[in-house]
Amino acid sequence: MSVPCAGSDTPATNEDAFALAALRRSTEMGPLYAALLAVSPLESCRVRSELNASTLTYRFAGGGSLRVTRDARIEYTEQEAQFVVPPLQAPAALLLRVERAEFGAAGCGIDWQRAERASPEVNAGAIDTVFRGDVCNCQARIRRNAAGHVVGLALRSTC
Repeated sequence: MSVPCAGSDTPATNEDAFALAALRRSTEMGPLYAALLAVSPLESCRVRSELNASTLTYRFAGGGSLRVTRDARIEYTEQEAQFVVPPLQAPAALLLRVERAEFGAAGCGIDWQRAERASPEVNAGAIDTVFRGDVCNCQARIRRNAAGHVVGLALRSTC
């Protein structure tokens, strides 16, 4: 179920408006949106649009969120989900679905068998598991809190 997106920024060109509409459609049909919606109803949507760049921010009941940014100038895309209730699907499998939704069946070359551990600058006690791809500087992250629960998932790429 979609809600109207609030935001005072209007796309600069018709091309930007079409790109924003396509971004919204693909986001709302995507795996991260579905995973958040499966555990909590959608409360709001906010849009920010600038020349060649758009950001959608969805808020879900209970505090979950999804932020999707696409900047055509630098071929940058980021999808970042924050979970209050962990997703129902295994996090790596969910991110694999996100990768394929974004890049097609071949994905962006993420090596799901090789992970790095990192401590994020925010969320003291949290641990990120980072997977890297060989196409478009692709990167997937699973963030777990100090108790080991999944609290965030992200996929970023810059081609």
